[in-house]
Amino acid sequence: MVVQKVTVDSLPHFKRYYVCFDALKRGWKVGCRPLIGLDGCFLKGPFKSEFLIVVGRDANNQMFPIAWAVVKVECTDSWVRFLSLLSTNLGLEDWYGYTIIIDQQKGLEIVISDILPRVKHRNYVRHVFANWFGRKLGKSYEHDFWQIVKCTTEKEWEDLCSTLEKKDKSAYDNLMKKSPKMWTMAFWGTS
Repeated sequence: MVVQKVTVDSLPHFKRYYVCFDALKRGWKVGCRPLIGLDGCFLKGPFKSEFLIVVGRDANNQMFPIAWAVVKVECTDSWVRFLSLLSTNLGLEDWYGYTIIIDQQKGLEIVISDILPRVKHRNYVRHVFANWFGRKLGKSYEHDFWQIVKCTTEKEWEDLCSTLEKKDKSAYDNLMKKSPKMWTMAFWGTS
């Protein structure tokens, strides 16, 4: 836990708290896929702060908590500290062969690129859909979206995107603002 004092005589102010239990760390290493999800949420109540968490996927495709932190504010500094501690605790300084999935938090993509340059990086597809669908495109586009996401070859992806573009050019342009390599299976490869 880290606290901060404004002056020598002032009371300490909460800054951050990080938890990574050894049992969860060992369980993730031996029983989970090389995939982790990062997310954060607000903590409400008398002590306003933010909760950062990293989870894995076990052999039963269930979420497996690995580590979490409570921080005063979700910012680049908080994510840098969190990911640095996580890398050290998990013994994965290289991160080669691992995939991190995040929502579309501003700044987190840059932090991941800086701290973990060899990790594969993806976005939660539901967040991509919610942001795209938030443009009030209608239920008819939901089917098109999930077809594009689930296609497994670049040719199939091109055909489905072409169909969407012919159907509604602005919907297509809006969807392509986010790099398809971050959320479409056709570009994920097998490694």
